[in-house]
Amino acid sequence: MVVGDERSVHDIHSACLTQTLSTLYSPEQIAAWMQGRTPEGYLKAATSGEIFFVAETVSGIIGFASWEDDELLALFVHPDFQGRGVGSQLFEACISDAIASGSSITRVKAANGAVAFYANRGFVSVARGSVVKHGVTIEDTRMVIDPVRLASPRREPNWRGLYVRDGVESGRSARGLMLRNWS
Repeated sequence: MVVGDERSVHDIHSACLTQTLSTLYSPEQIAAWMQGRTPEGYLKAATSGEIFFVAETVSGIIGFASWEDDELLALFVHPDFQGRGVGSQLFEACISDAIASGSSITRVKAANGAVAFYANRGFVSVARGSVVKHGVTIEDTRMVIDPVRLASPRREPNWRGLYVRDGVESGRSARGLMLRNWS
């Protein structure tokens, strides 16, 4: 993520909450989840140590993921691009980046609609959990994975035209730049 990406990241997150997750959470939960979020909040998180990746095509940013310490904190793909492997590529970028930096992503708090996605990548459910936002309880599933399993060889999709990049400063070369295609 570079300066200027925060508006697109915010818009994608909002679209996922109001479209994709609206069938799994109540309107009250969605409203509480969205309350107080701003584009600047993502930039603040990125400059405070949260590592972001964005997936973009020539038409713009279509998804993002972030991690910090040993936890995958977010992975959202715009509803128009879901089911095409973009989320998998973002997931792989975060995992690879963590391993390259001597860390390992072993935890995720999965939204109700994402449990199968993470289970298909080796994570196992260990508990039902929840967070309280603005007085409203929002359920999730706590999932973990053995770090050894993450270090095993991973499948590389054969894509061209999708860039996954990281970074905070405009013009910074991306540590996780990949060129892949999906269609």
